[in-house]
Amino acid sequence: MLRGKRAVITGGGGGFGQALCVWLAREGVEVHFCARRADDIQKTCRIIAAEGGMAKGDICDLTRPESLSQFSAQVLTSDKPIDILILNAAQWLSGTLDAQPDTEIISTISSGLTGSILLTQALLPGLRRSDSADIVAIISSCGIPNFTDSIAHPAFFASKHGLSGFTTKLSQQLSEENIRVTGLYPPDFELTGLDTFVDSSSRMGESLLNGRSIWETIRFVLTQPRSCHIGSIYFQGPTREDLNGRG
Repeated sequence: MLRGKRAVITGGGGGFGQALCVWLAREGVEVHFCARRADDIQKTCRIIAAEGGMAKGDICDLTRPESLSQFSAQVLTSDKPIDILILNAAQWLSGTLDAQPDTEIISTISSGLTGSILLTQALLPGLRRSDSADIVAIISSCGIPNFTDSIAHPAFFASKHGLSGFTTKLSQQLSEENIRVTGLYPPDFELTGLDTFVDSSSRMGESLLNGRSIWETIRFVLTQPRSCHIGSIYFQGPTREDLNGRG
């Protein structure tokens, strides 16, 4: 059901973003992603090309509006619509409020919130050309009200709460244009390889959520008929600190 669609992913140069690019390409999706380093772009493109998939990557720093403009312009040069936009990139920051310099706080909020808002705004023309567009935001459990069980910095929490509010309001506005918006709120999770399926033998709370489960959830959302709009998905699972404390 995804074959032939076109997807844009932020933070596709490594980690979960790279995995998303590969998994989408395996479904027959044409992938256009951004990353901050040329080497990372080449790595993701090589993996996908080796499997016969289609991928293009561009350098983009989500903290710089001019870089966002250049990336969005590259994406919109194609005549093809944007069927899927996944807002995945975010800068991680941990510690107490006074443990980080101003530059890191500004960068965390700019990459995880402001950059995502500006990029979504810029790509709306491409999304509107699709007859079945989806926007998926990887928000994190740090964006859930009253959740505090994380070593993340308060600025990271602020960024994720802001992205949650943006996603919620955007979902209501764009539903009138047949564009679905979904926010995902995963806790700490791990990646165990692009071809590793989730171990179903462990009990709840005994291991971290696997990134493959998040991908399978995203795939489920994207393949639903337009009559099914899933606005938010919340996951439960232990944090790394929870598991380390049991050791």
